[in-house]
Amino acid sequence: MSEQKRPQVAIPLPENKKKAVLWGCVFMMLSMAMYGLVFATLTSPILESIGALNYISLFTIFASFGVALMTPIGGKLGDIIGRRNIILIGGLVSVIAGAGIAFVRSLWPLMILRLIVSLAQGAYTASPYILVGLINEPKDVPKAMGLLATAIAVGSFGGSIVAGMLTDAGMLQAAILMPALPALIGLFLIWKNLPNFKAGSGAAIDKAGVLFLALTLGGFVLAFNFGPSMGWTHPMVMIGYVLFVGGLFALIKAEQKAADPLISLRLFKNKAYVTILIVNFIYFFYNVAMNTYAPIGAMRVMGASTTAAGSLQLPRTIVTILLPAIAGAWVGRKGSNKWKAMALATGLTALPFAVMGMTTPSTPVLVYMGALGVAGVAESFRSVSFTPAAQAALDPKDLGVGTSLCNFVSTLASTMAATLYGVAYNMCTASDPANVANIQAGVNSVFRIVAIVNLVGLAIVFLRIRPQMEKEEK
Repeated sequence: MSEQKRPQVAIPLPENKKKAVLWGCVFMMLSMAMYGLVFATLTSPILESIGALNYISLFTIFASFGVALMTPIGGKLGDIIGRRNIILIGGLVSVIAGAGIAFVRSLWPLMILRLIVSLAQGAYTASPYILVGLINEPKDVPKAMGLLATAIAVGSFGGSIVAGMLTDAGMLQAAILMPALPALIGLFLIWKNLPNFKAGSGAAIDKAGVLFLALTLGGFVLAFNFGPSMGWTHPMVMIGYVLFVGGLFALIKAEQKAADPLISLRLFKNKAYVTILIVNFIYFFYNVAMNTYAPIGAMRVMGASTTAAGSLQLPRTIVTILLPAIAGAWVGRKGSNKWKAMALATGLTALPFAVMGMTTPSTPVLVYMGALGVAGVAESFRSVSFTPAAQAALDPKDLGVGTSLCNFVSTLASTMAATLYGVAYNMCTASDPANVANIQAGVNSVFRIVAIVNLVGLAIVFLRIRPQMEKEEK
């Protein structure tokens, strides 16, 4: 699990330009988070305005599919056409398509625009993380990652609140346009201050890899999103299985033969990188449980109001705004602090969800708020440790696609977790979905799975990652 020896700074910049690029990345992540929460909040009002509420799930799937598909492709494209270019092109396309959503009032053009936004965002979503690793010395990378995490927290919380307020005031178009402002600031800062660094050889994109990746992800999304609602043996779901398995097999074969593969299979021979990737995947199993099942537990089991359920993540948001920069500075002081931060991330996710896994009708809402606040501490340490550790384990030529894969597996983890939790919850509530005792058993099952999965991640950190990092430091 040895870290690769590479130059201290891959893209040396004057201090003022380095700060400008960093803040450009911060504004891009702020915009991306705002777009995500704005569309999550406004999907229902947007579709309701054109009488298409029955298309909510498809609208959401288009969003997740585009990001999942383009994240690894964007990492490779950034190597080929340059980091500045991929951010400028992807950012401008997302702003233009997002503006179109504010004014179009026809279903399929809206669907296409939403897909374009997600494809464009997926193309550059990993680039800010890659850039902070290229323009900073290794000791400064965790702190920079902390700033990106803070931007995501501010954008998520502020975006949903402001979007809701604007929509309630009858200003739906302004709510949809709002995330474009930080994006334009970020694009300007990056355009003015960043040279167009290219890490790749200039070869054309691996077309076969793109095709088979699209088939694999399309099958995966089709099977795992529609399986719980349509039935796991429904013909459409079965087609999803075939596309997923067949596409994955073809993707592996194509990437083995490709001269310049989209996903370099040699990355999976790097034990250090793969171990970090696995723990990163494990960690993100908590996200769906927090966003979906915590409100269900609060409202349907504890009898909390909708307002109270909507406030569950307030402590977590405050923590993830304030703590990441501090945690990043601490991680940057000492190499072995990376594994300690990973241990804190997995351990401080397992603990609160184990507590939430004992929900009863008499459980106070404050227990959930406190537990998710602890999960915010975990997220703060995760955001400044996993990606820097993964980048340190990579060869410089693999930095783009390797960082993109870190983002990619978090998306896959959320999709797989949503399916797993749906099965666990439905098994408990199948006999009577309205019965409080069944709902209690269902949400507790979900929370316990989160705790168990993250305890496995904690064990991997202690047994595999810790010994090697401590050995390297000595």
